[in-house]
Amino acid sequence: MLDLSAHQSAAVWHPLSGPPPVRAWRSGLAANPGAPVGVLERLLEDGAEPGWLARRAELPAPVAEAALRHPQWQVRAALAERPGLSARALAVLAGDRERRVRRAAASAAHRVVLPPEVLAALAADRDPDTRRRVPGCAGLPPELLVRLAQDGSALVRAAAVRAESWPLLPPTVRTGLRADRDQAVRAAVRRALRVERPLPVSLAGYIAESDPARRERTAASAALERALGEWLVLDDDPRIRAAAAGNPRLPTDLALALAGDPHEAVRLAVSLRADLTEAQRSAVAYRLPDVPPVLPWVAERAGDPAELLRLAGSAHPLVRCAVASLERLPEEVVAVLAADRELTVRLALAEHCADAPGGLLRSVYEQLLGPASLVADPRFAAPGLARWAGRPEPALRLAALRDPELEPGVLAALASDGDAVVARAAAGDPRLPLRVLLGALEPGAQPEAAAANPALPVPFMHRLLALS
Repeated sequence: MLDLSAHQSAAVWHPLSGPPPVRAWRSGLAANPGAPVGVLERLLEDGAEPGWLARRAELPAPVAEAALRHPQWQVRAALAERPGLSARALAVLAGDRERRVRRAAASAAHRVVLPPEVLAALAADRDPDTRRRVPGCAGLPPELLVRLAQDGSALVRAAAVRAESWPLLPPTVRTGLRADRDQAVRAAVRRALRVERPLPVSLAGYIAESDPARRERTAASAALERALGEWLVLDDDPRIRAAAAGNPRLPTDLALALAGDPHEAVRLAVSLRADLTEAQRSAVAYRLPDVPPVLPWVAERAGDPAELLRLAGSAHPLVRCAVASLERLPEEVVAVLAADRELTVRLALAEHCADAPGGLLRSVYEQLLGPASLVADPRFAAPGLARWAGRPEPALRLAALRDPELEPGVLAALASDGDAVVARAAAGDPRLPLRVLLGALEPGAQPEAAAANPALPVPFMHRLLALS
């Protein structure tokens, strides 16, 4: 085991405890927010899996510079995939000797503007798989787009033809692309030129429409003439009737004609219309679906506190859920929804509304034993959660870790919990006593989470790397 003598500054590995969990240690150290530059540079030198360069929240400049000059192309490619990488570093990678690094750089240049000369070099790259990524680069000069549209590789020409790029190409180039010898290029031209026909709004136009998908979209969203609306509510297909029932442009009286439809989906769509009174809504016999539908018309009322308060008192739980799912809500609306009799409404408020109180998050979590996202919310933490540390449900023992006053002994017990998720979370808690933290580094414990713990002393980080 690891020698934890208080007089030693580093751990000593004893082979009797089994082979050291090298990969877990490296992965944990790579994610450790307390790992200094020296540890991260050693990870690069020791051949740790380089994906951490893209995943790590903060990457010190010296480490990024070392990765930029690293002899292994996998490291340089991983650096290219890092969000927020500077244009200077990305420009260096765009000129890398390894084509797989240049490919990664060209893809990253979709979100980072590179100098024109760097883009020109990528557009002239000998690797067609690199060149085909260039048409999507941010700030691409028009002349480079024209060059790529005439590239010798059909893969590149097809990538250069998109709806937004087509108007930028000269007429002669467009003519050539229309008659291109490659089928994929001609298909790209057809997609770029595709113009969506207006949906029919009249009965005659609907009858003439042969595409079933466009018929359903017509029923769901077109500005229907009354004669067409009268036709749709009598359609034999329940999907068409359900689509029409949810179309806000269908007159209210025609929608109410579907309130007694034999199909549940049709009745539910009627019950969720914005133009119904609460009395009309309550008169519809519906069954709640497993997944609540999105109600755009509720979101459109986000700036009207009086209307939100009215909807928060709706008889329809899905309307109340839609209100509760808004990111910001007035205090009085939050109070009404937090006391809602339906758990699904309170859950929607806890998950989506930034104004929901922490007590609601904890109450909903205790009832549902989840979702885990509630535990991670800063509002969830509160004194007293340690009372859940002895509960049989792992989800509640996990939540006990969010008690800011959790005693070290309780935390130590959770670090050896029988549930791996609980033990892993406790092993990563910076409040964990050092002796327990070092024990969690052992194989069979939680070596990755313990190595990622920011409270791990730096000498122990280096010792782990020496043992690997």
